[in-house]
Amino acid sequence: MTSRLSKDYVWECDYGVRKPIIPVLTKLMEEQDASSLQMINVFTNSNPYCLEFFIVIGYDDPLEGHINTMKDLMLNAGLRYRPDITMDELFTEMGNRRFNSINLLDDIPIEDQINHLFIFPEKGELENNGYKFSAALGNQLPIFLSHASKDKSEIEDLIPYLNAAGLPVWFDKINIDYGESITKAIQRGIKKSAAVIFWITNDFLDSNWCDTELTNFLNRYSSKKDVLIISVVSNDVSRDKLELFLTDLKYLVRENEAHLETVAKEIVPTLKRYIDNIR
Repeated sequence: MTSRLSKDYVWECDYGVRKPIIPVLTKLMEEQDASSLQMINVFTNSNPYCLEFFIVIGYDDPLEGHINTMKDLMLNAGLRYRPDITMDELFTEMGNRRFNSINLLDDIPIEDQINHLFIFPEKGELENNGYKFSAALGNQLPIFLSHASKDKSEIEDLIPYLNAAGLPVWFDKINIDYGESITKAIQRGIKKSAAVIFWITNDFLDSNWCDTELTNFLNRYSSKKDVLIISVVSNDVSRDKLELFLTDLKYLVRENEAHLETVAKEIVPTLKRYIDNIR
């Protein structure tokens, strides 16, 4: 008689959200006995720098419908099917002290079996004690800094004044990764920014990139009025070179290349009022 091949299903779980999985595994073990469901192995990694939680479900000779039932239960619990991982790989990593593992037994409550595998409490328990798991940092509406390449170091020195006032910025040197499309990154920056500072020098006016940013922000302003535009114009820039649209909006002339702190004192209150209002 030809022996059947086993079937393994590896599922990735959230280390910090495990209570919803307990009834799922309990239901599986109650409804699918060992004649169909071969084993359920739990792997956990409690290294604080790499918390991980995997469940491997194996079948030898599954009854009809059992695998589909298992998949539905696991997916509905929010687990991620990981066919790119095998139990052999998980066992190999145990040798590197990455995982602890147990094979679940029928006659012991599942929660009692797996609790010792987790060093850290669940997220819900921490939330009940006042800890907050909020959105990722850096997602506030930023101030876009539009400038010529030759002025980059000066603009970079302006950023701490804005940050100290609670104003995040979008700055190409920081917000565009190596290998990333510059055009697409700038488009995203223009769309997500609540305000823009045009650092207008003669180099700015000669820059194609700056002209593109200026055009896109002016288009956005004319169609939606959903962006604050502040221009800081160097004293040596001829006013007749400025876009007509731009001259209609009050701008700051940087007399005698005034110190950055002086510029910040002038524009920060306006930026804060605008950002606080739309937040």
